[in-house]
Amino acid sequence: MPANNYRILWLMLLTCGSCIEPFEPDILETREVLVINGMITDTPGMHYIEISRSAPYDEPAPAPVEGCVVNVIDENGAMVSFLEEASGRYGAYIPGSFLAVGKAYSLQVIAPDQQEYRSDYDTLLACPPIDTVYYKVESRETSDPDLPVQGIQFYLDLEGSSADSKNFMWQLEETWEYHAAHIGKLTWWGNELRKEPTYDIFKCWEHYPIMELFTASTRNLSGYDLKGFPLHFVSNKTDRLKIRYDLLVKQQSLSRSAYAYWEKMKTQSTETGGLYETQPSSTIGNLYNTGDPDEVVLGIFYATQEQQRRFTIADQFEFEIPSITCELETITDVTELGSDYPYYLISIGIFPTSPPYLTADQYCFDCRIKGGTNIKPDYW
Repeated sequence: MPANNYRILWLMLLTCGSCIEPFEPDILETREVLVINGMITDTPGMHYIEISRSAPYDEPAPAPVEGCVVNVIDENGAMVSFLEEASGRYGAYIPGSFLAVGKAYSLQVIAPDQQEYRSDYDTLLACPPIDTVYYKVESRETSDPDLPVQGIQFYLDLEGSSADSKNFMWQLEETWEYHAAHIGKLTWWGNELRKEPTYDIFKCWEHYPIMELFTASTRNLSGYDLKGFPLHFVSNKTDRLKIRYDLLVKQQSLSRSAYAYWEKMKTQSTETGGLYETQPSSTIGNLYNTGDPDEVVLGIFYATQEQQRRFTIADQFEFEIPSITCELETITDVTELGSDYPYYLISIGIFPTSPPYLTADQYCFDCRIKGGTNIKPDYW
């Protein structure tokens, strides 16, 4: 290729490179907006309201709002007052006499600047029980058609009636058991070798709320039942299904307005990200400033009856599931170890505490380092 052609090609590459600029979508949002979130159920006990100020999408750092007066008022004028238990978090014990299916409730918040905020009245509707939670072994396609992801897909059935709510939301919590790779028989603390087996830190549990939103309505169906409603998918890319997995399903009844709000929130969470997809924005709920109706207030307050069902799996699956694996190394003297105590050891000598020893990193023996707890859940 002639030298001039090389120069032309080089200039073209430079020109193309200089034209690439990051695209920042123009998102219309109000800064420092008051955000109020809370709900009450028909179950007597502690209920909570959270109040904060929003932040722009590119600087997510909401600020809790302290010093508010918070009340929940029923349709008859009865009131329950909330106390600030933590920064921006207000709680109250609500007795059963205040809670009833069919009653409507409103939230009142008086901010430190004496601005009053109210929610529309929201009716606590009856929620049918969850009929069945079950799963099916399924696979999911990935960017590589030859490497699908295996796992289990959860489903739910419910049988409603004309007296029940037609709108629902499900909140899920998952717990799973996992084990460390090895059980140590000795512990080296730098100045003492103790016979301290690591049985108590070999088995752990992790617990997380599932952040995905699940909503559905039977308003446009011929009946009141939902069959085979898909919940979340658990893949074999983690150790969740290795030993025992537990799913807690919380089913909530929703009024039409609350359902519309959570449907919008679900759309925002699932359809944002692409250039031609829904861009992130603020979803308006049922809260407003009584003295300034033009002020934007985010969040929602709603009333719900909640039904729960727990589903536990301790099955063996044909697909592979990863687990913690560690290769042990051999040492002949504990003085070879550093100062990052404790060290967990397995003696392979003639006597139970004599060298040589097998050892590995702490996380190979202590399951808590992975993030879980060795305290067994009450429901396990």
